[in-house]
Amino acid sequence: MSLLSPDTAHIFFGASRVLALSRDGWRRRLGQTRSYPVPAAAGEPWQAALAVFSVALRDLQCQRVRVVLSHQFVQYRVLSWRDDLLGDAEYEALARLEFSAAFGTLADSWTLGLSDEPPGVSRVAAAVPSALLAGLGTAASESGVKLLAVQPYLAVVAKLWERILVGDVCHWLLLYEPGRICVVARQAGSCCWVRHLRAGEDWAQQLPGILRSEAQLAGLDAALANVHVFAPGAGPDALRVLRSAGFQMLAPASELGFLADRDGAFAPAWLG
Repeated sequence: MSLLSPDTAHIFFGASRVLALSRDGWRRRLGQTRSYPVPAAAGEPWQAALAVFSVALRDLQCQRVRVVLSHQFVQYRVLSWRDDLLGDAEYEALARLEFSAAFGTLADSWTLGLSDEPPGVSRVAAAVPSALLAGLGTAASESGVKLLAVQPYLAVVAKLWERILVGDVCHWLLLYEPGRICVVARQAGSCCWVRHLRAGEDWAQQLPGILRSEAQLAGLDAALANVHVFAPGAGPDALRVLRSAGFQMLAPASELGFLADRDGAFAPAWLG
């Protein structure tokens, strides 16, 4: 590998597309950007994406890679704070029971992770197919690339969102990617609702109704003043619909160094 090749690749691993970019130099500036469609195939959705992931690693020729996983490949559960649970192992055992109750024996083949929270705050458990994680590691190893991290999309966006949360009111994050919307609510500094749903072509028009429905299911308030939407790569028509409906857009493209809307679509990869 050339000493002049980019240092770190950042890849968004999705069911319908894989977004890849590189960061170059000590300033970690944006380097190459590439978008790869994932062909429809039989079997698990991540298997076709894994082949595309290997192509992206060869194209970028980076030494290290960070991966952000689409909601398509992650399941979530909110675990309320409990005084009787001691440490991560007991919370993980509780999470595994909840995933097993919802998904049966399928959950036996998942690897679990927990959000790191202070005492008294609920935690979010994420479950990812173990075979997918193993496949990412194998693909990176075969390409001579060090796999630095694999994180859910929600985890990386939450870092941006949490910086602007003010007060004890209920705050909502509606996190869009093609085909999926993740709905998250936080109240008094604690996550209290996480769910991801399928999204059609008219997702922007449907979003007010989705928010009302989710708020009713969660028993929470859904005042638009406290709702943020993160939708990098959404077209101008969808953005107009969202703004006219009163949603606040979480748009970190300029903060992250993207100079054009085209590059802004790669934010899901950059955040990893």
